[in-house]
Amino acid sequence: MDSGITTRQHQPSAPVNGSETGAEWPTLLGRMLEDLSRVIQLELQLLEARIAPSLMAMADRAIAGLVILCAGVIGGSCLLAALILLLHQWMQWWECLAIAGIAAIGCGLVAYMSVKNTAAHG
Repeated sequence: MDSGITTRQHQPSAPVNGSETGAEWPTLLGRMLEDLSRVIQLELQLLEARIAPSLMAMADRAIAGLVILCAGVIGGSCLLAALILLLHQWMQWWECLAIAGIAAIGCGLVAYMSVKNTAAHG
């Protein structure tokens, strides 16, 4: 009866005691961690791509604001000096300086109140 046919024993498709699936867990966990690190790396690159232009624009606005502030302080000082010298033609120095000081304090208070009201309403 030996016709050259060999019989194969039937192998179960899924392990009964779970020994093979237990061997796959470290591989799956490794892949999951690798994919997670890749996703985090890509998210960080995306964040960097979004934040870098935003920070550059913010720095440019800050520099422009400082330039305008310095120009305003220098211009205001020159105008204050011009007012003092103009008033000195008709008055003594102490009177000219007092009037200019009161005008500067008044302008400062008006600007402070304007900013305070804008911040309270906004």
